[in-house]
Amino acid sequence: MNRLRPPLSILFLVVPAFFVISCANQIPPTGGPIDTVPPTIVSTYPAPYTLHFKHHRFDLEFDKYVDHRSVEESIFISPYVGDLEFDWSGKEVEVTFSGELRENTTYVINVGTDVKDLRSPANRMAQAFTLAFSTGGEIDRGGIRGRIFPAKSSDHPEGVMIFAYQLADLDADTLDPRTLKPDYITQTGKNGDFYLQHLSFGPYRIFAVRDEYRNLLYDPETDEFGVPSRDFVLAASDSLEDDIHIRLASEDTTAPRVIDVDPKDSHHLLIEFSESIDTSSAAPIVFSIADSLSKEQLKIHSLFPILPSLSKFIAVTDKQDSAREYRLTVLQARDLVGIPVSARANAINFAGSRYADTLAPKVSATSVADSSRNVVLRPVVLVQFSDAVQRQSLVNAIVLSDSSGKAVPISLDWLNDASCRLKTLTGLSGKTWYNLTFLTQKALGWSGTRFTDSLKVTRFETLDAEALSSIEGVVFDADTAARNGKIIVTAEGVDQKNQKSYSAVAMQNGNFMIPAIEEGRYVVYAFRDRNMNERYDAGRPFPFVGSERFAYAPDTLKVRARWPLEGVRIDLR
Repeated sequence: MNRLRPPLSILFLVVPAFFVISCANQIPPTGGPIDTVPPTIVSTYPAPYTLHFKHHRFDLEFDKYVDHRSVEESIFISPYVGDLEFDWSGKEVEVTFSGELRENTTYVINVGTDVKDLRSPANRMAQAFTLAFSTGGEIDRGGIRGRIFPAKSSDHPEGVMIFAYQLADLDADTLDPRTLKPDYITQTGKNGDFYLQHLSFGPYRIFAVRDEYRNLLYDPETDEFGVPSRDFVLAASDSLEDDIHIRLASEDTTAPRVIDVDPKDSHHLLIEFSESIDTSSAAPIVFSIADSLSKEQLKIHSLFPILPSLSKFIAVTDKQDSAREYRLTVLQARDLVGIPVSARANAINFAGSRYADTLAPKVSATSVADSSRNVVLRPVVLVQFSDAVQRQSLVNAIVLSDSSGKAVPISLDWLNDASCRLKTLTGLSGKTWYNLTFLTQKALGWSGTRFTDSLKVTRFETLDAEALSSIEGVVFDADTAARNGKIIVTAEGVDQKNQKSYSAVAMQNGNFMIPAIEEGRYVVYAFRDRNMNERYDAGRPFPFVGSERFAYAPDTLKVRARWPLEGVRIDLR
């Protein structure tokens, strides 16, 4: 770095000021208009792609004054070169390192996007900066380029760390980003774009990590993570992996616990877990209730969650003895990511209730409230009963009709003994009132008790069909070998007043249509549902499980009422 020596005639003026400045913190310049231009690096030493480099320092010059600490925390060098020391002069910084450089090795200096403008700290570098040099006669030319998408469309994608690990000399099954720092690093820009450049040829695994602690490690339940669907191999014949899409997610690594059992009456227990439980794993057979002394079993007739929460369940039991203490044990129930209930907190004691079961069943809630407006034209209505019911007694007891009394064909999908999902077999008319009627005079609870009300009606009005539109397009799947599972296409609203989500299943040839969408701006993505659970699975960092393959449409789409949006193309890699 070149520094000009001041003339002797002004040296006496400079020295006192130097002592004042050097004893103070870095202070941003004052005055002038608001600056919205992000800082950039305008020159470097060594020059990009320098060969046979032997020195132990590099220099960076910015086009404006920048926050020193933000720069020092944003510099990442691969391979490791030891501790760094920083010497600042105005807009320039000289960085020296203590480690010895390897022979015939490409070094990559990455300056991340957390670098702040000193005057306007909200201004950060728009893209990560990369400087490559080599101690040998050539520069490695492998690259992995792609884009990060946040877990929620409203979240920001910039500043996410991209970790790359060479697998050539590493057992891929033991690669744990929680304990092993990466070989190469870069950071996403404003749009979530990233580019890992100048990688040596060979196999790689990459992770996206919102590194909250800035420790270059993945910290579960603190950092968001993202993994691609597969590992990558860079070779002279194919040196660039391009258009990689990775979506961020949060990992749950904590096992659920049984935290409370509350006998509501002599036949009902309220069981509470520390988190939501996968209802498919919460069957009566995996719950056990026994006298804590005699080990005599107390039979469970039914088990169901209290919706919409999945952390509280009602167990319907044989009559409890208030003079006895019982022990509830949960054997195999799992949380929503498949972690089983902790073996250290899967059992709890409780005293039997002395209160008789006197409450008659009733319709306790529906997902469409009475007098609702702007209900979608193909609604899915969740119905919750206050107690377990005899399902057969409710056949033909739930009726959907329009205001003239004309019945609408529906189907009922029972989720458990106390809740069902109602779907319309045909689309409803727009701007029309409908009645959802429960004719429960012949309906029975689990023990034969009749319902409290013999008639319950929920009224709702549908959306104005004239205010709706649709999205049509095609998903092209480039991978002919991994086509297990259907393709699900989702449009997510990104306007503040419209963050609704609509989904549809693509046909075998990839064509799709999402009908009856409210106008607004949407991001549209598709994924291959390999495990057929109808939701996107983000994979796991360790043990490594690749994500389901997915891709976004290139642009945010603007949907206008009565103007179907056609020709949307999504390329699934």
